[in-house]
Amino acid sequence: MILTVISFVLATACVISGLVVLRGASSWTRLLAFTLVASKVNLLVMVLALATDQTFYLDVAVVYTLLSYVGVLVLCQYMARKEPGDA
Repeated sequence: MILTVISFVLATACVISGLVVLRGASSWTRLLAFTLVASKVNLLVMVLALATDQTFYLDVAVVYTLLSYVGVLVLCQYMARKEPGDA
């Protein structure tokens, strides 16, 4: 029961952060919201691992974290080069 509630709260937070990604005020705000969505999805995968007792999902969560971190770094570099006066 508690894992269902946690999953629902995380999914709701993901949707709200996803709306900020789509309609954010600036590109840096959107990037921050993207990072929030990635962390919430990561937590959802970890809750799934707890609910199903399968450690494979924890490995997926670690790989997803690394990929989202590298993706955010690449997007930061791209945005810094594209908008040098904005930073």
